[in-house]
Amino acid sequence: MNAFFSDWRRTVLLVFFLALLTRGAFILTQQGGYYFPDSLVYSQTAVKLLSTGEFGADFGQAPGYPVFLAAVYWLFGESIFAIRVVESFMGAFLAIVMAALGRRVGGEIVGILAGIMWAVYPMGIFIAGLVYPTGLAVMLLACGVWCMLPARQEELSGKGVFSGGVYLGLAALTIPVALLTIIVAAAWVFYWARQSRLFLALLLFLGAGVTIVPWTARDFLVHGQLVPVESNFKRYLSPIVTTETRLQDNGVNPILLRLDLYAVHFGRNFVGFWELYPSRIQMSDQGYRNKLHAKDSQIVKETIYSPNQLINAVSILSVGPIFLCALLGTVAMWLRKDLRRELSMLWVMVLSFAVGYAFFVGKIRYRVPVEPYLIILSAYGVHAAYAVISARFKSVAVPSGSIRRCT
Repeated sequence: MNAFFSDWRRTVLLVFFLALLTRGAFILTQQGGYYFPDSLVYSQTAVKLLSTGEFGADFGQAPGYPVFLAAVYWLFGESIFAIRVVESFMGAFLAIVMAALGRRVGGEIVGILAGIMWAVYPMGIFIAGLVYPTGLAVMLLACGVWCMLPARQEELSGKGVFSGGVYLGLAALTIPVALLTIIVAAAWVFYWARQSRLFLALLLFLGAGVTIVPWTARDFLVHGQLVPVESNFKRYLSPIVTTETRLQDNGVNPILLRLDLYAVHFGRNFVGFWELYPSRIQMSDQGYRNKLHAKDSQIVKETIYSPNQLINAVSILSVGPIFLCALLGTVAMWLRKDLRRELSMLWVMVLSFAVGYAFFVGKIRYRVPVEPYLIILSAYGVHAAYAVISARFKSVAVPSGSIRRCT
C-alpha cells in the first residue's frame, strides 16, 4: 500500500485511467438512442443552436446542457456516441478532481480512496451513458468546491470564491436547483471567512451573477417576466388536491392554500432523496416507452436498465456502504476541530440538493451531482476506521525482542 501511494501523480493518473476504462466499457454496451425524452429535446435544441444561433421562444428548460451538446456536435459532429465518449472523459477527470478535494480534506490516502471509489461507483459510471445534464452538473459543482475550499491551513481567497461562484452559476444553468446551493455556499463563505466576510460572500454572488444574469435577461425579454433559470419549473411541482379547487393542480396557489399537505409532500421527498435503489421512474413503464418510441424512433424502446432485482441489489450494495462510511467519516471529522470547515462544505453541497429537490421530487438520480461529497466523507471514514483498527492491533501486539529475561 505504501508503494502504491508513494507517487501521487502516478497514482492519480492510474485512477484516471481506471475511471475511463470503466466508463468506456459501459458506453460500449449502450444502444444508439436516447433513454429519456428530455435527452432528445436537449439534442434537438443543440442542433438548433448550431443552425440558427438561438434557443427559440418555446424553449423553457435550463440552457447549460444544450450548449454543452452544441459544443460536442461542433467538434465531433452530431453523434450520441461522441457525447458518451466526452462524458466518459469528463467523469474520469472528475475522479482526479475528487482525489484533489479528498487530499485537501484528509490527506493523500483519503484523496486516492475517493478517486478510486468514484472510478468504480456504479451510478457514476451509469451517468456517462445517459446523455443527461447530470454528468456536466457534477463536474461544474466539483470545480466550484475545489475553487472555494482552500488547503487546510489557508484562508478563503477572493479569487477562489469568485471562481467558485462562476462554476456554481454554470451549474445552476445546468440544474436550476443549484440556485439554492449558491445561497447556502455564500452563507458558508460568510461564516468561515476570517476577514472581509461580507465582501467575499458578495463576491461569490457576483461570480454566479456573471453567468446567470445574461440568461435571466434573455428570459425576461422572451417571456416578459423574471424566471428562476427554467421558465417551466412549475411542471416539477407535484399536484396538490385541495378542497377549495377539487382539482389536481401543480401550480403555486394550491400549495399556499394547503401548506400542511405540502409539508407532508416535502418530508416524503426529502426522505426519498436518500433512497438506496431507483424507484418512481416513468421510463420503466414499457407502455409509456412504446408511445415515445412511436413518436420518435431515437427513443430506445427496450432496455435492461429498468428497475429489477439485479439493479436494485447493485444499487443497495454500492450506496449502502457509502452512506454508512460517510456517517462514520462525518463523526470522525467533527471530532477534529481543524476539519469542521471542510466537513461543513461537503454537507452544505449535499443538503442544498436534498432540501432543494424536496420542494419538487426526490429521486436517486437527482442525488448524483452531490454524491462525490458523500464519497469523500466515506473515504475519510474508511481511512479513520483503518487507522483506529491498526493502532489497536499495534497496541495489543508485542514487538519482537521486547521481552526481557528476568534475572
